[in-house]
Amino acid sequence: MDTQPPTLPSEPNDKHPFRMGEGGRFLVVAASAFVVLWGLQNARSVIIPMLMAGFLAIISYSVTGLLRRYLRFPHWLAVTATVIFDGGVLFGVISLINYLARDMVRTLQGDVAVRLSERYDVIMAAFANFGLEEHMRAIYSSPQDMFDVHQIISFTQSLTGQVLGIMSTCTLVLIMMTFLLGEAPLFLTNLRRLPSSAKGKEQFINALQGIQRYLFIKTVSSTLTAVLVWILCAVMHIPFAFLWAVLAFVLNYIPTIGSIMAALPPIAMAVLLGSWGDVLIVTLGYIGINCGIGNGIEPLFLGKQFGIATSVILLSVIFWGWVWGPCGMLLAVPITVLLKLALESSQDLWWVAAIIDGGKQDTTPKH
Repeated sequence: MDTQPPTLPSEPNDKHPFRMGEGGRFLVVAASAFVVLWGLQNARSVIIPMLMAGFLAIISYSVTGLLRRYLRFPHWLAVTATVIFDGGVLFGVISLINYLARDMVRTLQGDVAVRLSERYDVIMAAFANFGLEEHMRAIYSSPQDMFDVHQIISFTQSLTGQVLGIMSTCTLVLIMMTFLLGEAPLFLTNLRRLPSSAKGKEQFINALQGIQRYLFIKTVSSTLTAVLVWILCAVMHIPFAFLWAVLAFVLNYIPTIGSIMAALPPIAMAVLLGSWGDVLIVTLGYIGINCGIGNGIEPLFLGKQFGIATSVILLSVIFWGWVWGPCGMLLAVPITVLLKLALESSQDLWWVAAIIDGGKQDTTPKH
């Protein structure tokens, strides 16, 4: 009886039709990234309130801790007081912006419209010095073409009509923040129970503390920026000075781009209603305020807080602004910090964290 030798396992075949090559893996990753971005954009109505609640809870937990430590508040009372304070600030700022926007509509319907029309000839005379008057008059044949007050009024009124929707979102944010603050001690206790050698524990704690410090310093610097902007605009008699101060406070949370966006409306008002000397003073004043606070005071307290390259921060602001709009721009830095932490803990993607690192620390994963 013939016996056949046992069949040996076949060697793996690199040319197996179902084996995926480098190009196939790249296409899968690219397609997955596209699906994730599509999901993030379409789920913004759910994700943004969750992120806002989380970051508000991070910055507000220090207030809860102070109330418990120095005023001996029980935890539930400290959380309640913190949420009431945050809610007062949020609804106060929204109501203030709504009031100032309505005041802008009333003012634009008054003497400002006449002053804008009178400014038309002054601006055209300035273009005449460069031989551009005929070209500009062909584009803007009348003051109404250059200063369409009715469009500004219509835009402002539509903006104030969205305030109720923003308030409802803030209510949802405050509710979620209440639960997060209430569960914060349990979360910290579970975090401390992890062994000191647990992967990523120290980095995660440092990241949370860094985000908390960053948001606190940003709030202080935004307040200082708003006060200085209000003084500058009031001294230079720029209309709606308080509105530009509130705008500067909000947009200062957006790195680099926010300060430019906040400076454009008052500078435009100076161009339309003031002399060229006023335009120069307002422009230099904004440059001085933003450079002094953004490049002087903030780095003094923050330093290289997260070890992220400046260009990466700017790109993250643009990217998250594209994904989630203004809220994405406001939260771009904290989101990027958490993503960098996740990349550092990944054995396959740690090199991405090394590329975007600003030179603060070694991003090679410890396995």
